[in-house]
Amino acid sequence: MKSKNKRLQDPRTSSKDSRSGKSRRSAGEDQAVVLDFVLNRINLYNESCGGGVSVRKDARGYTLYLEEENTPIARLRPRKGADDYFILYWSPFRQRWQQIGEFGGVVLPLDEALDFIANDPMDCFWY
Repeated sequence: MKSKNKRLQDPRTSSKDSRSGKSRRSAGEDQAVVLDFVLNRINLYNESCGGGVSVRKDARGYTLYLEEENTPIARLRPRKGADDYFILYWSPFRQRWQQIGEFGGVVLPLDEALDFIANDPMDCFWY
């Protein structure tokens, strides 16, 4: 039913606010859903290895934590313009993320990076 008084119109049927010209939509309506395929791939790898690691998306990458102790294990930081990731380890002595090695760190594709962390050839993740 149309109302002559625009203020009495149902906001669900009215697409615009007559006073401001702005669209009347609820806060959750028409929000884009962002799927994080990298986070999903990390979680799938974790499950295939038996679990025990939680993953969190941070501003500069993905942080892996030991679930039992909430201890940081590794950080995967994406390299600009590539599908590779810098692998960083948590230094308990310096209380910060460190690169592995002396010459610019280790950069690998995601699957290889996860294998590198799981196998820990440098003994820096699972101490």
